[in-house]
Amino acid sequence: MPRHTQEHKQFYKSKIRSLIAVDHGITRLEIQRRLDNDGLHLDLHYVGKLYNEILVERTHRMDRQLLNNALSSFEDTMTEIVRVAWEIANTSHFNPQARVMALREIREAHNTIFEKLFDAGVFEKKFGTLDMTIRNTPLPEEKKKAIREAFQNYGLLGAIEPPKEDAPKPEA
Repeated sequence: MPRHTQEHKQFYKSKIRSLIAVDHGITRLEIQRRLDNDGLHLDLHYVGKLYNEILVERTHRMDRQLLNNALSSFEDTMTEIVRVAWEIANTSHFNPQARVMALREIREAHNTIFEKLFDAGVFEKKFGTLDMTIRNTPLPEEKKKAIREAFQNYGLLGAIEPPKEDAPKPEA
């Protein structure tokens, strides 16, 4: 069982964050001394561990912020390209080839933005999931009839026997 609960750990990290916010160049030893003066007696190694976790959290926040800034800048650029391309596509005095190229550019811009957002983790892939309620629902009678007629037209109706309910199931 851990010596410090999750709540205590978050409390200690908030105290360390406040000390770092006041003095950005504070050392781990100085953090331990100031916490000790405030009545929190923590081991230097534990203070160092919490300090490192805070730095990792800051790095992740900064990475997300940089990514969001880059994505928004890219999206603004692509939006401007799409705006100009729509002007070209909707103007009749341009030749038809230029209008087709503008529409292609619009499509590619939207695809590119989607790919960038997908790569950034905005959307989530769900591979291998099936909607079993749709897959296992019985066919409507008109579809069954159409399938029977198609089988009959190709001479397959007598060749395929329906499974018998009473037959023993093969063991695998």
